[in-house]
Amino acid sequence: MTWAGTILHINLTDGSVEKEPTAPYIKDYLGGVGIGMKIFWDKVPPDTRPYDPENLLMFNSGPITGTFLGNRGEFASKSPELANNPYVHVGLGGQFSSEVKFAGYDNIAIKGKAAQPSYLFINNDNIEIRSASHLWGLDVHETQRKIKEELGDPDVQVACIGPAGENLIVYAMIVHDIEHAASKHGIGAVMGSKNLKAIAVRGTKGIKVADPKRFLSLYDEFFDDISKGKARLFARMLHTEGIARQIAEGYKYAFGAEIPEEMPPSPMMDFLKRYMVAPYGCAFCPIQCHQVFSVPGVGNGGTMCVNYVGLLYETLYDAHDFKLFWERIMLANRYGIEALSVDMLGGWLIELSKRGMITLDDTDGIPMEKGSHETIKALTEKLAKREGRIGELLADGIAPAARKIGKDSFQYADQYNNCYPYGIVEYAPDLGPVAQYRTVEVERVPGFADAYGNVLSYADIDGISPREAAKIIDEMCADASEHFTGDRNFWKASKYDKRLSAFVVEKENENIMADMIGHCEVQSAHLDHYGIMFGIKEYAQWLTAATGIDYTPEELHEAAHRIRVFIDAYNALCARALGEEIPISKPLDMLPSFPVPQRSKDPKDQRRVQMDYCELRGYDPDAGIPTREVLEKLGLNDVAERLHAQANNQSLSSQ
Repeated sequence: MTWAGTILHINLTDGSVEKEPTAPYIKDYLGGVGIGMKIFWDKVPPDTRPYDPENLLMFNSGPITGTFLGNRGEFASKSPELANNPYVHVGLGGQFSSEVKFAGYDNIAIKGKAAQPSYLFINNDNIEIRSASHLWGLDVHETQRKIKEELGDPDVQVACIGPAGENLIVYAMIVHDIEHAASKHGIGAVMGSKNLKAIAVRGTKGIKVADPKRFLSLYDEFFDDISKGKARLFARMLHTEGIARQIAEGYKYAFGAEIPEEMPPSPMMDFLKRYMVAPYGCAFCPIQCHQVFSVPGVGNGGTMCVNYVGLLYETLYDAHDFKLFWERIMLANRYGIEALSVDMLGGWLIELSKRGMITLDDTDGIPMEKGSHETIKALTEKLAKREGRIGELLADGIAPAARKIGKDSFQYADQYNNCYPYGIVEYAPDLGPVAQYRTVEVERVPGFADAYGNVLSYADIDGISPREAAKIIDEMCADASEHFTGDRNFWKASKYDKRLSAFVVEKENENIMADMIGHCEVQSAHLDHYGIMFGIKEYAQWLTAATGIDYTPEELHEAAHRIRVFIDAYNALCARALGEEIPISKPLDMLPSFPVPQRSKDPKDQRRVQMDYCELRGYDPDAGIPTREVLEKLGLNDVAERLHAQANNQSLSSQ
């Protein structure tokens, strides 16, 4: 139970619709991104390009999606933003994911390209491909409004693209509701390449839970913890302010600034108190961690965690220029562009303009000035519409744009939206050569230090001093260390510790298992140093109560390991089949790097950690790919055959 039971296949080229049972996939791939990866492997050869009709755009929900404990789904495809077009899976919240389950589907696989702009209407068992010619060019809010009016049902849930997706901008999102978005890695451009404007879903079938009494009891434990237990402070912070203050004012303490005795002034909280209307969020979630704002002269809308990061980097506007920050969010959301990409591109162009590497002719007369309303508005609109010299220049991403400009422009590009390959050493030092195929799919292991970004918020909530709040955070970090290693001081270690690689694997497994079952990682032990201890051990209990199948934590760890290895192997095949080297920049020196767990900076120690990681995962520590042995042990024999046959062929051709 809780699996809807059906996988939906839609071919936009010929209009065909096929359905297959979910059951054969469950044992080895469980659900969500797990089943999605298996279907993708079977249907999409590694040398397929993102905009090829043969590429799939998938939507994947998990077995607990649509319950009190799960509200997440994911879009997945090949990324047009990144070198070698890897497989990426990008989360989506709101009501859409649950509605897909209520309509009777666990996964949706869309291939082909419609002859004209179209949208899908999935109404329980009835599937229609409808004309979207009248919707093409509309922003995401207008698109959703018109579809609901056209279908005569305000409860229809819509995920759609804006002009950015239509014009194949690699920073295009898929947007649902006010601002729930699958925002990363060009997933909206893939949707646009299929002439698919929107997916509208209405589901009235509901779902069944095997043991409702036990399931509700487990939910009560979860709710008690986030309302009264260790996770209380973090959950309360998310509900009242999201991570607005954490990013805008708290992260400096994560970077080592001295924690004050008294509460400092908070311009961000002044902005929140003045303009925040209410919290909102995903279906059934008790936290509701998004924020709705109404800012006179700018507009009404919503936002959540990632959008605040622009205040941390300050490349396009100052940290306390909240109205300009809000205008950027409003414009980006409506056009369907990932907002941090606007910050990234704008900051880069400002730097190039200062250095005389570009002129007003290159930017269609737009002055590249920090803190400029005109700059943000014109840049966002031209990018979304692929309009003028600047829109065409930036459409394929910052690396291709730098190639066109030349003049050493690339060395000033800060790709904080696309930075993981450089992190082989700096961002993901635990992975070594494995990270070259991980690209965007590094499940970032949170640094214990970043808990201190919450120090002002926790102090406010409990009416204590920031230094007293820091002591609570110390205890949370110690609890998290003990939870995993039995050692309350593990989080303080700065020397080589063999347990570090096991810690990294555990965190990766927690993250990808949340994606497989449909639970939000923000409410998981992935962030146990924030006080949230619900992870794979609890997931096993939830799944057992929900599905009626007995699951153990060990089985779930193996399932998460299988999918992590599977994705890495597929993306290694993509890299070798396509062989494109697009350089990835390092962040500018003036920008902070996100805190990572305490660890030795000695390259020899880092190499020991990488070797430990490869041993635990079963990867070749030099090539960075899964070994034949681990692939076959996990039942991925066909993957092993293709990956290692390709590796052998390349080795012979180079001799």
